[in-house]
Amino acid sequence: MDAILDWMASTPLNSFAVDNAWTWPIMESLHFLGLCLLMGSLLVMDLRLIGFQRIIPLRAVHALMPLAIAGFVINAITGIVFIFGDPHRYAINIAFQLKMLLVLLAGLNFLLYYVKVEPRLAELSPTAAMPALAKTVGAASLVFWFGVLTYGRLMPYLGTGGG
Repeated sequence: MDAILDWMASTPLNSFAVDNAWTWPIMESLHFLGLCLLMGSLLVMDLRLIGFQRIIPLRAVHALMPLAIAGFVINAITGIVFIFGDPHRYAINIAFQLKMLLVLLAGLNFLLYYVKVEPRLAELSPTAAMPALAKTVGAASLVFWFGVLTYGRLMPYLGTGGG
């Protein structure tokens, strides 16, 4: 593992992250923007899946999906810059490890949504009640993503490897 981390610390991406005074603050700002797009869109979509605001048509809520995906992509790109910028610190950080586990679970949950839930939603009327699986996927998404948000905020304070 140390060999991989050492390699990451020797890449041009590491130099880009640490040798330019504005890289880190710009990446932080973009990461926050991506977070806003992702969490704002998911909050509306997941609450509708759970059953809140059935007056809002499913098609209107589904239109937020590209914003959520754009937010995720922004966060993935900026997150990679952060990891390459300080790989040894991130690798030992328990909050980071838990955050990545929750991102993986959220991704699997999205896959379940895409394969099992979304096709069934097309058959429902625009303001229909949600099936149990849709409610479960929506609730799990909120738990996973708010966990990602929480552990992301805790990264400077938990498991930093400092003494």
